[in-house]
Order: sequence, then C-alpha cells, then structure tokens
Amino acid sequence: MKKIAFILVLITVVSTILTVNIFAAKIPLRVVVNGSRINFPDAQPFIDENGRTQVPVRFVSEALGADVGWDGKTKTVTIEQGKNKISLVVGKSEYTVNGKTMEMDTTVLLLEDRTFVPVRFVSEGLGANVEWNASIRTVYITTGGAVPTPSPEEGEIRYYDGIAFNPATDVDEFGRMTIEKSQEFLLKMADQLSFVKENGKYYIVGEYPEIPEEFEWAVGIGIILKSGGVRNFSTGTARKDYLIPREGSFKKDTTGLIDINDIEGFNIVIAVQNKEIKRDLGRLSISYIIHGTFYDGTTKRAVFIPESGAISRISYTDTFNFEKMFRW
Repeated sequence: MKKIAFILVLITVVSTILTVNIFAAKIPLRVVVNGSRINFPDAQPFIDENGRTQVPVRFVSEALGADVGWDGKTKTVTIEQGKNKISLVVGKSEYTVNGKTMEMDTTVLLLEDRTFVPVRFVSEGLGANVEWNASIRTVYITTGGAVPTPSPEEGEIRYYDGIAFNPATDVDEFGRMTIEKSQEFLLKMADQLSFVKENGKYYIVGEYPEIPEEFEWAVGIGIILKSGGVRNFSTGTARKDYLIPREGSFKKDTTGLIDINDIEGFNIVIAVQNKEIKRDLGRLSISYIIHGTFYDGTTKRAVFIPESGAISRISYTDTFNFEKMFRW
C-alpha cells in the first residue's frame, strides 16, 4: 500500500505543478551523434586522467555506421566504416587510421569487460566533427550530412546565477528549454530547496535561481502521511495555505498544517516551463521515504524524467545531497 501511495502522490504532484552549495549534483557526461543522444545501458562515459572523454567503443561507433571488431589475444579493437579503418590496442597511445600510425595523448582502456576509447580520436578518424560543451558536459559528434549543433556565436550568451544560456542553442523550436540546459537550472534550484526546523516550527525554504524572462518555475511538494492522505504544496494551487511563490525566495511555515510525527515521506517535482505554453521537456523528481521503501528496496531517489518516454531517465540518486534537503 505504501508503494502504491507514493506512485499516486507522484502523479498528483506532477499534475499540480502543470544558498550555499555544499554538494551540487553533477550533470552526467552525454554523447550526442547527429542530434540523437547515445544511450549507454551499463558502462558510462567518463573523463580520464588526461582530460579525454572515454566512451564504450561499440555504441558510438555503431551510431556512426561503423562495425566494431575485437581480438582478445592482442587486445586490439578495430573500427571499420566504408573505406575507413581504425585499429587501437588496449593500454597503448599509438593507433592506426587507414594504415597510418598516429598517436594520442591518452590510451585505450579495458574496464569491467568493456573497451573504452577516447571519443574524439575515433570520431575524427572516421571523418566526423567533434565539439565539447563543458557547461552541459556534452560531446557533440556530427558527420558530413548532418546539421551541426548551433555555435554560441549564433546567439547572445547570457548568464543567470552563473549558468550560461543561449537562446539560439538552449531553446527548441516550440520555445521549450532544452533537456540539457533545463537540468542545470533544476539541479541548482533543488540545491537551494530544503525542509528546516527553526524555534520549534517547520518550514519549507527555497530560493529560485534567476532564469530567462520567458520561463517560469513550477514546483510541487507532496508530503505523504502515515494516517493517509497527502499535503500538497505547489506554485499552482488555489489554496493559499499551501501556495508556494514562483520567484525570489520563500519560507513557508507548515506548522499546524502537518503533524511532523505523521509524515510517511516526501515527493518533490521541479520544472522550468515556458510562460506562454506552460510546457517543458522534462522534470526533476526527488523522493524520500521515511517509513518503508520503494519496490527496489531503496528509500531515496532523484531522477530527471523526460517528457518523452523514448528518452531514458537520468538518475542523480548517487550524488544528490538528501541530508541537506531534508532536515525536519
């Protein structure tokens, strides 16, 4: 029953919303090939000690239309695409492109039965263009026939609480903030939202980061009770006692609205929406069960949920600072 209740609360909170940085969650590394994000089902990309982005060789290579071969005896991986052939050996910086010996400033790695290769050298060896966007930790790979990602020069970069925003690259054709950029704002907002106790009273405290004027915040907080029912605080409710502001900073007194000993758990949903169309491409969901667990036995969860079911969810559970947020 408790698990069912949390699912119902998540649905309710999502429909309702239509400081000091102690530990901020990081956006995971992403690889986008010709506009499509690559899904890595198990081993994830990472930046090695030489500052190079290492990726599991098969997924990116196949996205570029190449075939991957592996010789276990010599620990050699080959990547073939038409007339192009790249050969790399685990642990070595030398590699060959169409028979020509070249050298990288890093090496091929074998980790947990996965071969990792530096994505730039392999992609460029296949004739693709590679761009790195540090602010959203994303590698963009484009081939000759693809439309390249717009460069920052195509729009005016503005900064909101330290987050770079470019209308030419960070907004889709419908006026929605892109998934990559919205995650930066959502994680920053989550880092500035907390449940605190002061002088025997219980507050929800938050401070919204600045965002572009065409967007607005939407926040829903569901507090599940052991006795049954939910207390919903949100930016969209008509009930004044449970209303949360959409901008600036706020300190919501919940004393008298909730019996602290009756709390089963929390579910928070945060979104950045276009003011006119009231739509977004995804939301950050944070859940914490005090009594009981999720179906997988965990009690805490932080995940970015894309609007489209065709795009994989992005988990921040391992890096999110739940202790900072939940202090009641």
